[in-house]
Amino acid sequence: MSTKIGRKINEGVSAEIFEWENNEKIIKLAKNKKRHQAMLTEYLNSQVAWDSGVSVPQPFKLVDVDGRPGIVFERIYGETLMERFVNQKGLNYEDIARTTAKILSETHEKTIQNIPSQREPIICSINQADYLTTSEKKLVIDILNSIPIKQQLCHGDPNMNNILIKDNRPLLIDWRHASIGNPEVDLAEYILMIRYAILPMVRHAISPRNITSKTAEYINLIKEEMIKVFIDEYTKLSDITYEDIDSWIIPMAARRLSVGIIPKFEKEQLVAEIRRRLKTYK
Repeated sequence: MSTKIGRKINEGVSAEIFEWENNEKIIKLAKNKKRHQAMLTEYLNSQVAWDSGVSVPQPFKLVDVDGRPGIVFERIYGETLMERFVNQKGLNYEDIARTTAKILSETHEKTIQNIPSQREPIICSINQADYLTTSEKKLVIDILNSIPIKQQLCHGDPNMNNILIKDNRPLLIDWRHASIGNPEVDLAEYILMIRYAILPMVRHAISPRNITSKTAEYINLIKEEMIKVFIDEYTKLSDITYEDIDSWIIPMAARRLSVGIIPKFEKEQLVAEIRRRLKTYK
């Protein structure tokens, strides 16, 4: 292991975060030695976002450590929105929703060319999704194709773990899935995560043993209000309407069905929402 690497400070599904060289940098190091393309994509997307003036940690370089690809970033001393939500027991969920709306609206204002287009990968994911019939997939894709194409910068994975707060300023991290396209994709993705995945995300953050029935009940009670605050704030900051966002719920719910790490019970809930909504198109 390189002598530039310090102590491990975090870990995700596919990468580990270590101190690098000094206290001003970190390295995001892939767990799998075969993830060179994924790390290259994230590095290039992060560089484009940085160059475009988006609030992101500065990416410095792509490196190889004992065969494992890694990205050296500026170190941000702060907390994620998920940590803020958990540490304050969700009591500031309105601030969290507004913060997310603000950083996404600022990101979506950017129009750049050198990031992959959004629509084709979404259609590919829908076609690969389990749980839906062939005819249902076709209808979902027809709905998606009826939506006018936009050319704005989108993050691709706007969950609370990917927004850092430094001195009350939000920064977006993890640009692996960035694309050029419709901002409503990020918004629908966020809504579906809050609606169906926030409680599992909280359980993962603080251990299932520490989740009381009262806490779980509280989260289930506030999640739709959190979505409402998020939509209200975002629509105030942009020319996008609630109807624009809602039109992407079916395609994005179908896309999420292809994500391997999503548990079966969440996929069943997504399928139920898709089928309920599809009835209005038949």
